[in-house]
Order: sequence, then C-alpha cells, then structure tokens
Amino acid sequence: MGLEIKFIERELHPIMYIIVPLGAFSLAFLCGGVLMSWAGVNPISGYEAFISGAIGSPVKFADTLVRTTSFLLMGVGLAFALRARVFNIGAEGQYIMGAIVGTWVALLLQENLPPSITIIASLTMAMIIGGLWAGFAGYLKATLGINEVVLTVIMNWLAFKLLQWLLRGPLKNPLSEMWPMSPPIQAKIPVIISGTRLHLGFILAVLIAIGGYFLMFKTNYGFKLRVAGMNPDAAKYAGYDVRKIIISSMILSGSLAGLAGAIEVLAVYHFLYEGISIGLGYTSIIVALVGKLHPLAIIPSALMFGALYNGVVYLQSALGVSYTLSKAMEGMIYLFVLISEVFLKYKIRIIRR
Repeated sequence: MGLEIKFIERELHPIMYIIVPLGAFSLAFLCGGVLMSWAGVNPISGYEAFISGAIGSPVKFADTLVRTTSFLLMGVGLAFALRARVFNIGAEGQYIMGAIVGTWVALLLQENLPPSITIIASLTMAMIIGGLWAGFAGYLKATLGINEVVLTVIMNWLAFKLLQWLLRGPLKNPLSEMWPMSPPIQAKIPVIISGTRLHLGFILAVLIAIGGYFLMFKTNYGFKLRVAGMNPDAAKYAGYDVRKIIISSMILSGSLAGLAGAIEVLAVYHFLYEGISIGLGYTSIIVALVGKLHPLAIIPSALMFGALYNGVVYLQSALGVSYTLSKAMEGMIYLFVLISEVFLKYKIRIIRR
C-alpha cells in the first residue's frame, strides 16, 4: 500500500487572489517575528521599523514607489515571456545591460545635447540592448531548442562580469580610486515631487503596465501570444508562427528590463556602480507570478514588493539587524508567497493505494 499525491486545478472567487497572498504575508511575518526573537530583537520594534521604512513618511513612501518602478517594468516584461511559456530568468542581466548602455550613451551625449534629448536617447538605446540581449536567448530557444533557463542564467553572469570589467576600465571614473564607478551623469530624469526621489519613471512604468494590458488582452498579437503559451500545437495548427512569438516575447521582456536599468541610473543614482545589480531581476519573477501575469495586477504586486524591500532595508539599518537575518526574512516571505500560489491554484488530494 502506498500514497499518491494529486494536484487538481480549481476555480476560485477572484477575492481569493487577494486573501491568500495576504494570508501568506501574515504567516511569513509571524515566522519572521520568531526569527527576530531568536536573534535577540524585539519583534514589535522590528516590525515598527519595517512599517516605518516602507510607508512611515511621505519621503519613505516615495522611496517605496521608486523601488516599485523597477519591479513594475521588469514584472510586466516577464509577464509577456511567461505567458508565451518562455521562462526568462535573465531579467537581471538585461537590467544590467540596460544600465550599462544607458550610462554610456548619457556620458557620450550629455556634453553636446540638451538633457531631454540625452535622456530619450539613453532610454531608447537601453531598451534596444535589453531587447537584443533577451532576444538572442529567445532565438536560440526557438530555432535550436536550447533551454532558455540555463542560457539566461549564464547571460546574467556574463552581463555582471562585463559590468565589472567596464567599471574597472573604459567606464571608470578617474577620480574614484577605491570604488569602481562611472563618472557622474548630468542628464537626470526629473523628480515629480519636490523633496523626494520619486521621479517621472514611475509614471512611465504605470503607463507601460496599462499599455501592456491592452497589448496582451486587446490585440491580435496578445491573443496569439496567449494561445501559443497555453497550447503551442494548437497555435501551430491555427497558422501562428510560434517561433516569432517566442522571440518577440523575449525581446519585449528584455527591452522593459533594460529600460528599468537605465531609469535606475538616470533617475536614482546618477552614476553606474557594481551594486546596481542587487537581485531585482530575480525578485521581479515573483512579482510577475503574484500578479498572475496580468499587467494591471502586477501594479499592486510591484508596490507590495517595493514596500517589502524598503522595509527590510530600513529594519536592518534601524535596529542593527544583520544582513543575513534581514535577507532570511525577505526570502521567507517570498517562499510563503510562492507556496500560497500552489494552494491557491490546486486542490491537493492524498490517495491511498
């Protein structure tokens, strides 16, 4: 006699797609409190610091929206690739490539062109290189059947190594002796609320998410993309070019990740440095999944993870919590959210044989 576990898909009321993730967050925070107690930190003080860091003041809430911007752009882009059943794990590398090219174009043009033209050219080239970087992986998958997960992870590593080399060579600021970084960028994306870091890129990200909804659900291309993802054989039978859909979805995904990288440089830091790559691309995969690969639902998902990210960072600095503990709490929340997705989508049956 043995046991067999079956996963049976189920239909849920739409409100459950809100209740279940919130329940997962609550359970994760409860476990996080146990971790903090174990580390000698008062959980109440810890979560007060967490909330303060995420939404404790207009300035901190604006910083949460700044972090939301990158998650939103990459999450929407990843939604298109995942809808086409292409597992783009390379948003991190595409983000880095966009940041590199955006910085290079800005430094090249800022002395001779107005800031507005420099910014537009920088963002455009970042989207192009991000799209090409991802499109290359999509092309190899579509034509040669190479596994895109392995390929995009390798390309993430390659992009980071390229970033390290450039910041120690051609893009290094000659005035920076100890820290590898680029020269400062004078062309800056405008701030939309004085006294904060909230910039015009956030508005652009929201508009792109809205546009992504119309592209995915209101156009012929979006319909073909969703059909190709749900049933490639049916899409081929209907005459759809599945190879082109795979490649185009990766190009679109990579272009938005590249745009996110350039916006981060031009709007937030105003120079390029190695720490520009801090795992945002990997977190954006979870952002897209929690948002059910729906561009509009990804907006609140990105906001939630933006608040989570800033809250954990502030918790670490305010209470002296170690980096490893803060990251363990962050990872625990991600884990609980992903597990909740399984219970949300499937009924689990244990059958005795």
